Amino acid sequence: MTSEFLMALAATITAFSVLIGAFFAIYKVAKRIGDALGVDREGRTIADRLDRVEHQLWENGGSSLADRVNNIEMHIVKVSAEVELIKDITLGLHNSVTGATPVVPQKRSSRKAS
Repeated sequence: MTSEFLMALAATITAFSVLIGAFFAIYKVAKRIGDALGVDREGRTIADRLDRVEHQLWENGGSSLADRVNNIEMHIVKVSAEVELIKDITLGLHNSVTGATPVVPQKRSSRKAS
């Protein structure tokens, strides 16, 4: 009876040790994940940081990255139109002074010879 009791006691102690070890391992993993996804030096969580990035992806009236890209695109279109106008005026003045006829570039087909 004493040997059976000692075997049961040893099995119980072993089971508790295994459970405590498992809980400790899970705690260490959870702590590492919490540290990685927790707060940064400025006290912001991962959700705060992702909200800030997401804020830049959508138009919001001028302060987002999307608004700035759209603004640059509008300026490029405007500058391209001004360059075309200046080119037309310059070529028109040149042609009127020299008496040359304007040369219209012909479009080439983009087909490759087989």
